[in-house]
Amino acid sequence: MTGTATNFVELTFRADLDTLLGRWLRAVTHSELQVGYEATMTAALYNKARCWLLDVRRRGPIPEESTHWVIEAFLPRLVVALGGRVYMAFLVSPAHLNSLEQEQQLISHRSDAYCEVQLFTEEGPATQWLAGHCQPGCEVQPSA
Repeated sequence: MTGTATNFVELTFRADLDTLLGRWLRAVTHSELQVGYEATMTAALYNKARCWLLDVRRRGPIPEESTHWVIEAFLPRLVVALGGRVYMAFLVSPAHLNSLEQEQQLISHRSDAYCEVQLFTEEGPATQWLAGHCQPGCEVQPSA
């Protein structure tokens, strides 16, 4: 599956990596963020993808309301819907990484037994991290 789910997020399933790639194309409103994450979850369910690479460099930081929605509403539903541990690698700009208070909350609140979140500034290390947890055609690998 490849394509633009909306005019602000492009979704591609990489079967060779068993990873769903979501590229945010621009800054979004809170309601657009919700629509984008829901579209991403639909694609993940279709592909049984529990490893996600989310490129948010063009989207940039999100308001606290949106971060709260992702942490408290979206992630718990995602894990239940996918039926197991989820690995999310967020690709952010170096400037964004330096100012990440909200995303640090996301990591501390949701890097636990059922969801692991990491931040990266380069796609190679993010892909390698995901590859260490997910293998094509296999169940998601437990964290070491």
